Amino acid sequence: MLFQNLIKMRAGLLILILKFSLLLPMTSLSNGDVDHLITELQCGGERRKLAVTQLYTEFADKIIKFLKLRGIADAEAEDILHDIFIAFIERANSFTPIGQGRGWIWTVVRSKLADRYRSAEKTTSIIDGDDWLFDEESYDEDRLKACIEGQMSVFSRDNPEAAQALSWVMDDELDLRSVASLLGRSYGATREFMSQIKHKLRLYIDSCLSN
Repeated sequence: MLFQNLIKMRAGLLILILKFSLLLPMTSLSNGDVDHLITELQCGGERRKLAVTQLYTEFADKIIKFLKLRGIADAEAEDILHDIFIAFIERANSFTPIGQGRGWIWTVVRSKLADRYRSAEKTTSIIDGDDWLFDEESYDEDRLKACIEGQMSVFSRDNPEAAQALSWVMDDELDLRSVASLLGRSYGATREFMSQIKHKLRLYIDSCLSN
């Protein structure tokens, strides 16, 4: 019964996207727009349908590209994409609009991808990206790593889009052009964004290095 309901949800989602997509202008959404559309998912009815369609228009190709970069086959990427949009609807009530909607979107994407790996009994390797932040010989390694992990969690909570971009570079080993495509920014704007992230992250980590 649960499987049948999931199939119906996927079919309904595809139908409403096809129905509304031709009516929408092809413009990039601002962070405020994305926040608004996620909150519209909580409403139901035509407002939800329109929000799903606009989010699909903005993010579907980028999500598919991200999944393929992680080795997901075309047909399976489409299935995961539908699951992701169902998850957007199911989790929308937990979203707080503070200008970080894009970060929330990609958090859900990564969560559903992780579900796929678990269901297929596959594992992903996580690259330890903290080593460049400190000299291990100069500090108590266990205390320092615990502090850095805590500060990284705070950074991710405060800056979800920046944390997502950093994760693509450090965990997924994507180049800047791929990250730029996923963020919907130019290559130059992405380079500047990553520079800002490094500076901002240093502010979070410095307290660990000074103790």
